Amino acid sequence: MAYIKGDIYLGATSGTVQLMSPFGRKLNIEDIELSRSQRASSGKLRRDRYGPTKHKITLTYEAIDGDELEKYLTLYETYDELVLQIYHYPDGGTTEEPSDNYDEYNVIMEPISRERLSLKGDGLWSNVSIVFNEV
Repeated sequence: MAYIKGDIYLGATSGTVQLMSPFGRKLNIEDIELSRSQRASSGKLRRDRYGPTKHKITLTYEAIDGDELEKYLTLYETYDELVLQIYHYPDGGTTEEPSDNYDEYNVIMEPISRERLSLKGDGLWSNVSIVFNEV
């Protein structure tokens, strides 16, 4: 199986992962710093970092069909930790040994927000936002 730059795979941590549709998808990765801040009696701001930086990963789709949305909903309904793999290649190529060519996150999925555009067949959905928080 050839992996391509930009591929995103999602699945259960103990099972297989599935390729998620790249069409109309936007990816946003936000760093979340685990820290607390407080002002000292002198007025100086102090910050204490108490853990490693974690990530909040958001996938948004302008439009997605019902079959593709169902993949996400099925994974959400497991209410379990998931694995998210985001493939990247500095040279823009592909490889049969991808283990060094992707970022892997253990994540928890939030409820999926969506707006229905069409009732035909499995439906067409817009403004789909899928948020993952790194464990």
